[in-house]
This record gives sequence, C-alpha cells and structure tokens, in this order.
Amino acid sequence: MSWVLITAIASLSQTLRSVFQKNLIEDVGVLASAYSRFIFALPFVALLAVFFIDTQELMILKNFSSTVWFFLIAASICQILFTIILIKLFTLRSFAIGVAFSKTEVIQTTLLEIIIVGFILTSQVLLAIIIGFFGMLFMSKQKLIGNEGYNTLFYKQVTLGVSCGIFLGLSSVLYKVALDSVTSDLIYKKVLILSFLALAFQSVIFGIYILITEGTQNALKLMLIWKKGLPVGFFACAATCCWFYAFSLVNATLVRAVGQLEIVFSVLISFIFYKEKITLFELIGMSLIAISILALLGLPSIY
Repeated sequence: MSWVLITAIASLSQTLRSVFQKNLIEDVGVLASAYSRFIFALPFVALLAVFFIDTQELMILKNFSSTVWFFLIAASICQILFTIILIKLFTLRSFAIGVAFSKTEVIQTTLLEIIIVGFILTSQVLLAIIIGFFGMLFMSKQKLIGNEGYNTLFYKQVTLGVSCGIFLGLSSVLYKVALDSVTSDLIYKKVLILSFLALAFQSVIFGIYILITEGTQNALKLMLIWKKGLPVGFFACAATCCWFYAFSLVNATLVRAVGQLEIVFSVLISFIFYKEKITLFELIGMSLIAISILALLGLPSIY
C-alpha cells in the first residue's frame, strides 16, 4: 500500500506547485508560468540524481530501447500541452475549479490504459471511478451556476477541461509504459533517471516554443524572479518523482483515481489562502471522492 502514500504526497505536492505557479502569472504571463514547473524542477531532480545514482549506474541509458525513448518523449509532449491548458483554466475561474475540471482525466486515463496496455477494468474499479467523477461534478457545480455568463463559460470550461484530461491521461499511461520498459534493480533509480530526462526534454522544447511565440522578455523575467520560482521547482520535482514512483508500482488508472485527493487539497488551500468559502456542494463532492478512494483501497487486487 506504499503507492497510496506516495500518490497522496504527489497530489499535495502538485497542488502546492500550482499555488506558487499561479502566483507567477502576473509577473511573466501564462506560458512562462507554465514553463516554470519544468525549468525550476530540473535542478532539484538533477541534484537528487547526483546524490543517489552512481556514474556507473547511468549505463542503464545504453539499455534504453527505442520504445522507451518514444513513449517518454510522447508522454513529455502530452504533459506540456496539459500544463498550458491547466494554467489557462486557472485564469478563467477559481483555483479549485481549474483543478476540478482537469480531474476528468481519471476516466480518460482508464480508457487509454485499456486501449494501450490492455488494462482490465473490473466493475468495482469502474464504480469507484464513477463515484469520484460525480464528486468532482458536485465540487464544481455551485460556482459555475452562481455566475453570469454561465452557458458560455460552461462550454469553454468543459472543452478545456476535457482536453486537459485527455493529455494528462495520455501522458500518465505513456509514462507508465516507459517506466515498465526499463529494467533496474531499484525503482527509485529509473524514476530519477526518467524524471530528469523528461524534465530536460520539456525544458528545452517548451523553452524554444516560448522564445518563438513570446520572444525573450518573459523568459528573462522568469529567470530574474528565480527565487519566487524555487517553490514551484521544489514541489514540481516532488510531484514528478512521486507520480513516476507510483506508476512503477500499480496501474496509472488506480494512481490517478487516488490522485483525486488533489481536488480536496485545492479546496482546502482555496479556503485557507484565497478565503473562498467551502460550499455544501463541495462538502458533498469531497465526501464522494473520499468514498471513491476508500472503495479503491478496499479492492483485493490492489494489495
């Protein structure tokens, strides 16, 4: 059951990363803010790799098949697209709502894992996922209905949310395949190596994209406020390593289902830091998500 604790840490780290990442938007804009999670996380992962991986152990890279590289790069690109869309969601609605809509990825992850790796979906897992999905809907309903321009905003949020879920779900499954394709005596070694490679690739590709679309201004601003970006990098590093470690232990579907804890964390942070009231709908939603996770943890196949 260690994967449950690791997933919980990943969810909390990702929520805290999003909080600090959101605070960068006013300074450097949406794209540069999205870029911060990659460029500032890279030094932290590199530092961990230096401390925990010997030079000789890097020889594992020679054994990487073309399959590993393909799935790792494809997953990294999908994660870049997910990140951009998620940050855009934050600019449209409250912090908690942006995360809530991104959580449609649990269903997409399940479908994609069935198609790509042949994941066997039991009726019990399906029921738990459905309960969690309805929990997400309850948590987002109140604030959507309570605003003018609901219909236009609703369709825009749904379109971005579903797209966000697809790319995150696809990246999760592809990372899972890449991790399973690497043989190592200890899981944390391949987790650190693949985390570093993914972040390095994303930092380069996303950095080039920003330079092409926005020029050097925002990228330079981001580097100048590096102290403000360090918390983003720290929590992004923690989230990435924990997600990868959890993917190495169980199916991506189960990890992402428990990862719905992020919604609960986001609401609590919204209440504490942004002074947003917790509504009855959100309380019901959190209860349903808790039931969903407990249902998953009670499945014999997970032990």
